[in-house]
Order: sequence, then structure tokens, then C-alpha cells
Amino acid sequence: MRSMRFNELIAGLDIAGVAGPSDIEIFGITSDSREVRPGWAFVALRGEKVDGASFIPQVVAQGAAAILSESPVVVPANIAFGQMRQGRLTMAAAARRFFGAPDEHLALIGVTGTNGKTTTTILIRQLLGGAGIGCGLIGTVMNAAGDMEVEAVRTTPESTDFYHWLRRSVDAGDRAAAVEVSSHALMLGRVAEARFKVGVFTNLTQDHLDFHGDMESYLKAKWRLFEQSEKRMVNVDDPYGRRELETFDAASFAIDRPACYRASDLELGTTGTRFTLHSAEGSWPIESPLLGRFNAYNLLAALAAIIEAGFDLTTVLPAISGITGAPGRIERIDCGQPFGVMVDYAHTPDALEKLLAEGRRMLPEGGRLHVLFGCGGERDRTKRPLMAAAVASGADVIWHTSDNPRAEDPELILDDAMTGLPEAIRTDRTRYHRNANRAESVRQALSDCRPGDLLLLAGKGHEPYQEINGVKHPYSDRSAVEAVLASEKRSRP
Repeated sequence: MRSMRFNELIAGLDIAGVAGPSDIEIFGITSDSREVRPGWAFVALRGEKVDGASFIPQVVAQGAAAILSESPVVVPANIAFGQMRQGRLTMAAAARRFFGAPDEHLALIGVTGTNGKTTTTILIRQLLGGAGIGCGLIGTVMNAAGDMEVEAVRTTPESTDFYHWLRRSVDAGDRAAAVEVSSHALMLGRVAEARFKVGVFTNLTQDHLDFHGDMESYLKAKWRLFEQSEKRMVNVDDPYGRRELETFDAASFAIDRPACYRASDLELGTTGTRFTLHSAEGSWPIESPLLGRFNAYNLLAALAAIIEAGFDLTTVLPAISGITGAPGRIERIDCGQPFGVMVDYAHTPDALEKLLAEGRRMLPEGGRLHVLFGCGGERDRTKRPLMAAAVASGADVIWHTSDNPRAEDPELILDDAMTGLPEAIRTDRTRYHRNANRAESVRQALSDCRPGDLLLLAGKGHEPYQEINGVKHPYSDRSAVEAVLASEKRSRP
């Protein structure tokens, strides 16, 4: 069990005032009041809606030994107290110290960008693991250390959990850790103080403008990862990546442009992808079971990051044949039906455009491309019509539905997105179908598919829930499809 005295935990940090027994022993640290155990330190942060200080009576009752708070509060005399001037940054520094600066003992690879973070980080873990090199993972789908894998709650956890997972990786004998680093995490200090061996930028397209305000601010948030990285790597096929190359000393990767790491002779098939990887050290033929051009980018980024982190590529190459990528990313569903069905996490205009382009490449001659999609509630409203326009530009049949409406009216979300559809499509009942009930929309789409068609279900990906009015109801696109196809199979004579 890890422990540290409170005065050691906060030494040199930006603390305005201290009270109580400063030499008390601390056995854990968290900003989640539900996690507090006897002897732990609770960090009370000011949130958008609630001040964590309001939970202090609760954590005191749970046995908290120390409180770090942004707000000035009075705590019982037997509890250590420190008032923080910079809440999240101080919390990150304290968490890093409590868990023994685990980032110093790992080849830490951070991946940021709008699309591709999840698959790239999972591929890094799969490739290194396949070569017998332990690699932790912190990301959207799961957090992992050694052989332990736990479903993730958010893309990048709060700094207390972030450093705890890195410590688990160190203790499990991992030599590396791959981390999805979201723009929110960078702005909110969730990875503050961490030193990344390699920082990777995949691409930038419109997303999260409700949080950042504009694309320039969104880009500058991403740049924060590079300020914490020993080495940097950018996708120079992306215009924002080329801007970063002008600003930072970085290695580059690309498919279409000259780069430090380049994939040439790209062959996209229905069962896998081939390309030749070029670097300053030589060229290697790559054959992977992953599908689609954007997965070629993800694999290229993963391989380049592994090299930049100091690992021998030749020990990793044999592992490529066994990679599976991320769940819910161009994931096939095969129940013996005479048409294709794929689930994907695409939920931005750019990701949808790329998904539909891949769908077109895989579509048999004469087949129709069906696309089921929705827009998230309480998120960037400006991208809703852009998402609809992206779907309209490539789909033969559109199934417009809900995707985590949260506290918004699902019908109003559909109305927002519909403004991006041409009038000719909105009024064509053979091409456009609107139904806020996602499970029912899935059933209708499957019923309309003919042999040779391809149905892409976009947005949910790996998610096992539909969030409505603060409640996460059990739901997955894969399960919904399998239930319908199994029912149809049973009903056949």
C-alpha cells in the first residue's frame, strides 16, 4: 500500500494556506468523493455546476485524513487542510508525487487529434504486447496495465486516476504506456506534469467547439501535448499537422506527402490492407487485417511512434498479423446475412466522410450504401448539419436517428441536423428515414437491406449505452443488429 505524509505531498506546491496535522499519513488521493476511504486525501475542485467543497462533510464521515480545496473552508481539527491556488494543476502535481512519478519509468506515448486516437493507442498496446513488451493503455474504450483491463469512463481520466493507472503499469512490469490525450484533458490539466516520450498528432477536424469556441483555440489546446513531449510526431497529410511542423521540431508521417515515416503502394481490400513502410532506417512490407485508409494512417502512426519511443521495429513486425484494432471501429457484424453490416464510432463530419468513402470502396457493384447516424445532445450544435451533409453526400439510403440525446429533446436534435440535408433527399421517402428510436431505426434499416447492400451504423461504436436524461440505458448497435438478425433467422421456415 502506498503512503505519504501530507507535508511531503504538498511540499513546494502552490498552496495558499495549511492547517491541521501536516504530518498525517495519506494512503490515497482522489477528487471523486465516492472513492474516498479512511486515510485518503480528498481534492475539492470547483466544477461548472458544483463546488467539490460541498462534499467535504461526506468525505469526513468516510474517514478522509486530508482535504485540498480551491475554496476556503473549515475542516475538523484532526484533518489536514491545504487551500490550492490552481486546483487542477496542484492536484496533478500531488497525484504524480504520490504515485512516484510513474511517467519517468515508462516510455509514455500520448496521442491527440480529432480522429484516430483510440485505434492508434490500442494498436500500440497490441503491437508491443505481441512482441512481448508490456504496454499500458489509457483511453476511451479501456484502461489497462499488464494483463488487467477495465472499461473506461472518459477518454482521459482525472489526474489522480491517470497517475494511478501509470503506477499500475509500472508495478505490472510494463515498459510503455499509450495514452489518448483529449483536448479537454489538456485544457483541464488531467495530464499536467507528465513527461511524454512521444507526442503524436493525428488530425484536426471540427469537434468540441462548444468547449473551445473556434478551431484555432481547439488547435492550440492540442499543441499543449507537444509542450510536454520529448519527441513529437505529426501527420503532414493534415493541414493542421503541417502548421504544427512549422511551429515544433517534429518527425512526420504521411501517405500522400513526403515524410519521415511514409506508407506507399497502399492496397485496400475487403479482408485487409497492404502498404510499404519507409523510414530513414529502411523499408518494410506491411500486411494487416485492418480495413480502410484511415486504419492505414492509424497503423502507420502506431508503428512510427513505437520507433520514436526507442523500440526495435523488427521485433514488432511479426505482431501485425494478430492485431484487431479497436472495438466499434469498422467492426464487421456477420450473422450469415446476405449483406454487409459494420459498426463505427464516427461522430464528426470528417469521420463520417471517411467512413462513407471506405464503405464505397467495399460496396459490391450494384449494392446500396445505407448509413444510420445521429448527433449527440448537449454537444457542439454547429456540427449537426455538417454531419448530415457528410452522410447525404455519400449514402444511398439514410437512417436518421438518436445518438446519446442526453437532456435535449431528440426531435429537436434531428431538426438541427436536417438543415444540412438537401430538400430533394429530405422529401424522398425511399432515401431518407427519420426515427428518434435508435433500436427501431436499426430494425427498419436491416429490413430494407438487400443482398449486396452495406449498412454502416455510425456514432455509437463500442458504447454499450444510450444516454437519455442523465440515465445510461443499456444499448449497443452490435447487440441490436444481432437481435434483429437472430429473430429473422428463427422466423424463416
